[in-house]
Amino acid sequence: MDIRDLRYFCLTAELEHVSKAAEKLGIAQPYLTKIIGQIEDEFGTELFDKAGRKIKLNSNGEVFYRNAKKILADVENLYTEMDFIEGQNRRTISLMCNTESHAHGMIVEFQKKNANYALKLAYATRKEMIEALTTGTADFALCDPAIDEDPLKNIATEIVFRDTACVLLPPGHPMLKRKSVRFEDLKNERLVTASKGGAMRNHVDYVFEKCSARPNIVCETHDINLIIQAVLSGLGYAFISYSVLEKYSELREYCVEIDSCDKFGDMGLSYNKLSFENRYMQDFLDFIREYFRKLQKKIDSEHTSRLEF
Repeated sequence: MDIRDLRYFCLTAELEHVSKAAEKLGIAQPYLTKIIGQIEDEFGTELFDKAGRKIKLNSNGEVFYRNAKKILADVENLYTEMDFIEGQNRRTISLMCNTESHAHGMIVEFQKKNANYALKLAYATRKEMIEALTTGTADFALCDPAIDEDPLKNIATEIVFRDTACVLLPPGHPMLKRKSVRFEDLKNERLVTASKGGAMRNHVDYVFEKCSARPNIVCETHDINLIIQAVLSGLGYAFISYSVLEKYSELREYCVEIDSCDKFGDMGLSYNKLSFENRYMQDFLDFIREYFRKLQKKIDSEHTSRLEF
């Protein structure tokens, strides 16, 4: 058994499917089955139970999996440390997120302070992020609402930012005369919103389900500029966060407060705890904490000033 075999085993355990794991690894399914069989023979015990068309770790397999993941993390950390010692510390950090509102500014700020790092950013759904963190294909996931911690999958989450939403209305809309609106007031209004899977869309679906109503969606897009232009042209209203509004100050006259505790959204940064000792992971985690701490302070201060005004 070698390190490669441990990687094969762990991915199979995480996907709970031999054929899917083999496809992802780019190897034949019978070959992967043989590798798993050899591991079981070496330790003298079966590590999986069949669950319909899937397989699932049994109690012995769970013990083996936890220790195998620790070994793989230690090997990765060893390579990282040796690269650092040799001065080959050019590193790509892989980040998945379901909100584009912070991506550009975060990447620019990170590159300014970390010239030896590259940041690979990918938009993903919550489900895709959890799988990527579990299998190690992503270093971090920035998700709103935050991903739940999962000790079995070694997923840890820190809440790094709390955003507040308001309603962006078309020029001349009657609701602009109000001090605030409720979600119930918007049931029959035309809505321009993000496509499914996005952070804001997750909140939209949640609050309207809570109100036992279906939103009247007329346009779906992940392009925030398109959403803004659609609203300003009168197509419908949109929910917009104050962190986004801070970049488009000219929109404030078209925004109204939301009278509900559901206007808040917590953004979490998730990662695999087994990789936490990796110096690159720590550097990025420290950057994210500081970046959103400053942003939170700025947004909260500006929001308070607007309310007082």
